[in-house]
Amino acid sequence: ARHRSELQAGNPAGYDGTPSASGQNMILEALHELLAQTRHVREDATAAAQVAVGQQRPLSQHEMMSVLSLLQATPTATLRAAVGDQSESLAQRLKNEVISGATRLGVDPGQARLDPQDEDAIDLVGMLFDVMLDERELEGRSRELIGRLVVPFVKVALLDRRMFVQKTHPARRLLNSLAEACEGNAGESQAERALMGKVEEIIDRLIAEFNENLAIFLTLEEEFRDFLAQHRRRIEIAERRATETQRGQEKLEMARLRAQAELERRLQGAPLPAAIEGFLRQPWNHHLTMSLLREGDEGESVGETLALADVLLEEVAEARRHVVGKPWLQSIQPGLRKVFASVGLHGEGSVGAVDALHDTLQAIAEARPELERALPELPQVSLPTPPAQESAAMDLGSEARAESVDHVDAARFRAMDIGTWLDFIDKDGKVQAGKLSWVSPISSRLLFVNRRGIRFCVASPEELVVMERLGRLRPHMDDGAFDSAMQGVIDRLDPQTPTVH
Repeated sequence: ARHRSELQAGNPAGYDGTPSASGQNMILEALHELLAQTRHVREDATAAAQVAVGQQRPLSQHEMMSVLSLLQATPTATLRAAVGDQSESLAQRLKNEVISGATRLGVDPGQARLDPQDEDAIDLVGMLFDVMLDERELEGRSRELIGRLVVPFVKVALLDRRMFVQKTHPARRLLNSLAEACEGNAGESQAERALMGKVEEIIDRLIAEFNENLAIFLTLEEEFRDFLAQHRRRIEIAERRATETQRGQEKLEMARLRAQAELERRLQGAPLPAAIEGFLRQPWNHHLTMSLLREGDEGESVGETLALADVLLEEVAEARRHVVGKPWLQSIQPGLRKVFASVGLHGEGSVGAVDALHDTLQAIAEARPELERALPELPQVSLPTPPAQESAAMDLGSEARAESVDHVDAARFRAMDIGTWLDFIDKDGKVQAGKLSWVSPISSRLLFVNRRGIRFCVASPEELVVMERLGRLRPHMDDGAFDSAMQGVIDRLDPQTPTVH
């Protein structure tokens, strides 16, 4: 439609992305025309129930602002309920409340109607908040706080229509900042609770102080912007911690897998005496894993630990050939004690453990298995465990995992820049934004954090392709909450599929 193209392309803007004056007027005219078309559909559908417009008079600007100021200070229970009810249109509820509220000014609601331009303003703001509350991760207290802004923003729309077309409008910027602070904020940490407290303070002041002077929005936006900047710095710290944690977990997993592979290689062949196998499976495996984690594959301690096991196994082979008189383990006793010490076995305990290995070899050499000794009880030291597999913070299903993945699609995700945001959609349709924070040089898996900087999803490029195919992943619109919601309003006003509100 012509108006849709004007809305989407009408941005002959300067460097800040704000349309020129002529562009602003063009967009506003297109919005009003789309609203008029939608209203005609609604009025045609309910014509029988309508009182003839000629019998009603429009509320004056003064009456509108008076009613809205009353609703701003003391919102009705039905209006508050509409904020939490996705089945009811905020725009229609607002219009009903304004007409009903006019009775407090001595106006007969049966003889009053809204001026078309005022109705447009209410429709736009109501739809804007409908979209925002539907599509943003705003629940509980966050939803309630953002909902309290509906009436003040209707007043702004009546006073200054440029709010809908100027990205730098103070009211628009304030709403973007408040929505950013509320989205996904469940108050789980002290920092989050402090942020929500500041949001509530800002909204309380706006409701108490905003009459018809828009300067309050600039004052509050600047104050909240400074507070939000501090919160963002805390998020950056949390994000760095999430990255370091993931990096450490992947290094730990690689060390564990390498140590396990080295162990299995040395356990192949004939079964080993219990003391020897127990030594390799527990203290030696743990010591090797820690050495790999600290020093990497080529570390000096790694080489020494591997060589220690090889010498021990060579001595087992010699004992099985019944070599007599050999000073067993003499060359590797310092290394053995070092391994036992790494799991907390020191002093006499370490000496006793080495003696058990020595006596076991001696018993094998003498063909007297009854003389083999068990290792003393070792301290309880758990081997590091790998992080839980976290394919995408949601279950993809075995069929989805088995699908073939186009390498071109996978390459697209591999080429994503750090800082890219994606929308993750769970099976219930709930959307949560995730930011690409780190790509593992080990596994090539991608780490995404949520708006709090907390690890949210770790997935391979191939898993992301599958999620995208299933409709569980999409690009994230990087505009602010107001901008994204305005696009949603335009979508709802598409004259080809009018939505009745």
